[in-house]
Amino acid sequence: MSQQKIQRVTLQILLIGLIARLLVMPFSAHSDLMQFYWNAHLLTYHQKLVGFQVVLRYLHAGYLWLVTWLLPHVDSLWIHLEDDPFLNPFAIQGTSSMQGWLDFVSQPKVFRTLFLLKLPYLLFDLGCAFLLLRLGSNRASSRRMFTFWWLNPILIFAVYVFGRYEVVALFFIILSLYWIKKEKQIWGLLAIGLAIAIRYYALLLLPIWVFSTRTRWKDRIIGLMIGLAPWFVVNVIGWIMVGSIEGISLSNLPHDNYLLSMKFQIADWDNVYIFPLAYFLLLLHQLYNREDGMQSMVKYGLIAFLLLFATAYSGQSPHYWTWFLPLLTIAVAEKSYLLPLHVAQIVCLVVYSFIGGRSTAGYLFAPISPELFWSLPSPVEVLARFVSPEIAISLFRTAFSALSLWMAYLVFRRIKFDFIFKSDADGA
Repeated sequence: MSQQKIQRVTLQILLIGLIARLLVMPFSAHSDLMQFYWNAHLLTYHQKLVGFQVVLRYLHAGYLWLVTWLLPHVDSLWIHLEDDPFLNPFAIQGTSSMQGWLDFVSQPKVFRTLFLLKLPYLLFDLGCAFLLLRLGSNRASSRRMFTFWWLNPILIFAVYVFGRYEVVALFFIILSLYWIKKEKQIWGLLAIGLAIAIRYYALLLLPIWVFSTRTRWKDRIIGLMIGLAPWFVVNVIGWIMVGSIEGISLSNLPHDNYLLSMKFQIADWDNVYIFPLAYFLLLLHQLYNREDGMQSMVKYGLIAFLLLFATAYSGQSPHYWTWFLPLLTIAVAEKSYLLPLHVAQIVCLVVYSFIGGRSTAGYLFAPISPELFWSLPSPVEVLARFVSPEIAISLFRTAFSALSLWMAYLVFRRIKFDFIFKSDADGA
């Protein structure tokens, strides 16, 4: 294919993906979007920092300040509870949360508001796509990466329908890969450190990054310190400004238990957690294996996330499924046999998301017509007329786990085995 035709096809793909994003940005949202922006508005208009994720709060607060003149008046957009004006009405359970969400999506200018609130995510998304164009081993590989990323329905759903900020952390993960490919390891580790400071799940990648780029233990320890430096700075800032350490606040959230969803109980207070077990075994394998470089990072990192999704609960949080997309994008570009398996994953995830009830279905499109979409039954209610929803959803979840484990195996067998102890034995 000529260079001119490649550029034309790439531009067509860019336009198709952009149109898909622009079509859903004004018309859908989960209450998570309002919840996070509500906390950011406290920083913008009341100079009060609450909660954790300081980096994201400042990014959102700064953006709110820039577009204030384009949004409805602050008092009508961001409601406050009378008994506790600094309590997030979108974060509490019950009538107040649902009423606040209904009031938000019923605003006359809701479409413009939602479009503007999601616009920063589009900028980071474009940054991810164009970085991936520079990561391929050749032009064809780069184009495949761009296409897979830009047209991926999981990404479009999580960021532009659900309205989550996951793409901000994904940008820094991809930037980290880019810097390391350019042999700028310190910049790469700082970039993954920023991803950790934004979304803690990226911490799973840090040991893999370090083991893939450094061979001596002294250098590895220094690499871990560099990667954790942004997180440390964020915690110091949080302690100074709000008197709490972000890491401790985050560790108390129920979401942390998702990583421990599957377990074997040996006795009381004696459990073997499946994902941590598999993750530690994976790190040990990498530690004793000589394969290094970016391909090592991609393979081990992708396996880690595939193992995570195969064993951890994520049905009510479909935005989590974007976490493995940067690594899967690179892997699919090089190994096309992973693509049909990912398509099957998407089918399973659609049904698995039904576990979230109306909040991951009709409620998302309530801005179009609050009365209509508020009244629609959830997919679970529809399934219940024909089969057991629990059995149906669990079967698709089981199939998703099987697909993820099979993909992890296919990636694992591509790892070049050159164990340290093998070399020692050969020389004995």
